[in-house]
Amino acid sequence: MNFIPVTNTVDFTKVVTRLADATEARALPRGVTVGDTCGGRSFNDNVAAVLERRSLGGWHEIVDGSERWTVIVLAR
Repeated sequence: MNFIPVTNTVDFTKVVTRLADATEARALPRGVTVGDTCGGRSFNDNVAAVLERRSLGGWHEIVDGSERWTVIVLAR
């Protein structure tokens, strides 16, 4: 996982933080940022696998003040 200390490119109010299943993960549009403050543990293995297949860069850690987010950006 990569650590990114700069947060000025992520609007944390628009980060998708809950996905019930892989179907929801597949339905998200390209460009969406998905993540949580729990190290990505909010997403089950099936959801995480779909997100990883749809991303070019994988999971990243981003610090926003005192919070540490784990995010992934959907590229496909």
